[in-house]
Amino acid sequence: MTNSASIDSLNDILETLTDSKQGYEKAAEIADRDTFKDFFSRRAASRSAMSAAVRSEIIELGGTPENEGTILASAHRVFMGLSAALQDNDEAAIEAVETGEEHLRKKFEKALENDDLTPSAKTLLKNYQGELRADGRLIDYLEEATS
Repeated sequence: MTNSASIDSLNDILETLTDSKQGYEKAAEIADRDTFKDFFSRRAASRSAMSAAVRSEIIELGGTPENEGTILASAHRVFMGLSAALQDNDEAAIEAVETGEEHLRKKFEKALENDDLTPSAKTLLKNYQGELRADGRLIDYLEEATS
């Protein structure tokens, strides 16, 4: 259990949460239906709250939080915009966030497997795992609804 290992893991998670938030914002932009726009906007707000909690934990551990998402996610958001122009916007938005959420869930799982995480960092991540799973199920439901 080291602060340094926890800070590194949490910063990795923070970058991915930032990507997720921005992905949901983009999905809300390109979605056609108001119900989807609202869902994506609420998920973006949730990712923002998660990011704030992770950022606070990093500071508490003596680290400096990362401020930006990854380059890969920026490219993915550009692709989302192009994809939406070529197909139904709701489907493009759902497909894009589904891919991003799976990536985020895997990041959480990998971080939680790290034996060097401090107990407080582990607790923080475990507290959000249920929400991530629920979001995944909701996205699956939305995907079925648009098929």
